[in-house]
Amino acid sequence: MLQTKTVVDATTGLLTMAIGREGADTSHHYFTAMTWLSDSRHLVLQTNIDRETLHGTTVLFDTETGRTKVLEEEAVWGGGIVSSDDWLYMIRGNELHALHPLSGARRTVCRLDSDCALHGPPSITNDGRTLGLYWTRQTEAGGDEAAGGTEWIVGTVDAATGEVKEAIRPQFAEPYPVANHAMINPVDPEQIFFCHEGKTEHIPDRLWVADVRTQRMRNLFAQKRRGDGTHVEYVGHEMWAYDGSGLVFVKYPHSPDQQTGVWFVDRSGGASFVNGDYRYWHVGISPDGTRAAADTQEPGVAKIVLIDTATKRSRLLCELPCRGRHPAHPHPSFSPDSRKVTFSFTDERDDLWVGVMTVPD
Repeated sequence: MLQTKTVVDATTGLLTMAIGREGADTSHHYFTAMTWLSDSRHLVLQTNIDRETLHGTTVLFDTETGRTKVLEEEAVWGGGIVSSDDWLYMIRGNELHALHPLSGARRTVCRLDSDCALHGPPSITNDGRTLGLYWTRQTEAGGDEAAGGTEWIVGTVDAATGEVKEAIRPQFAEPYPVANHAMINPVDPEQIFFCHEGKTEHIPDRLWVADVRTQRMRNLFAQKRRGDGTHVEYVGHEMWAYDGSGLVFVKYPHSPDQQTGVWFVDRSGGASFVNGDYRYWHVGISPDGTRAAADTQEPGVAKIVLIDTATKRSRLLCELPCRGRHPAHPHPSFSPDSRKVTFSFTDERDDLWVGVMTVPD
């Protein structure tokens, strides 16, 4: 079903294996969700993606043989993650399903009440035992004339038993009531990150963590404000480091406060600048923690940049066309062995492909 071709970057000369097919959109998982099996050979991808509904066909692609295996029809992009023990967890409405891409085994992990809906992307601990999720619950108007609405809930699910634990029900005020992008700490299943979603210029408290045991939440990154209260740090697109020590995130280029670029905040709230060489958009961290891969937001194109987390130095990998609309954001991420960077890009016909590049020495 899928084809491969080689793309040579005009500036760096580096090679990208492009996976996709003409006349269709093909993408990998969201950058915070592993898209490779543990062998760093097989990729779980979405193809035939409908640009309006974001539904498509989930496939397993063998990067050595080129073989494609269909796993699931009519799955939503951004609703899956691969665990360290090679289970693919997928969201479908109010249900969480698990599928083993190699053996074909399937099971339903959990099912929420009918008035709930799970939202992606999911997250999972390094040991594959606990998932971090968020979902909505529709509430009805009460007898005291209280209006019904949508509750946003952050919680965890035991991968083996399906036990669901609520961590927090954030109640952010209108016009930005949404709490999303829940990500469980990779080594601590009792801590889960979530964000206060909204237009970044209007959100002064984006990064939050909740304690599953105490059901308390705290703002992890105190965004700066001017004397009049106006906040001046526009941040987002967070991801836990695999050792659970903290989160990498992007302070967007249009922030009034400098330095903009890739930042890191540890679990206690201590923040440090990493790199600001480019106009960064998303940033993914390698499983071994030695590198980060970031993309840029520019008219019609995106650069893929590799950052050494020890030296804080950057290296341009490639520059490719970018449609700028989901699921066509580049969303760079790494393979389990930290040796490959995966990203999405568009070709001259505006078809979406998945790029795989070996990390240069």
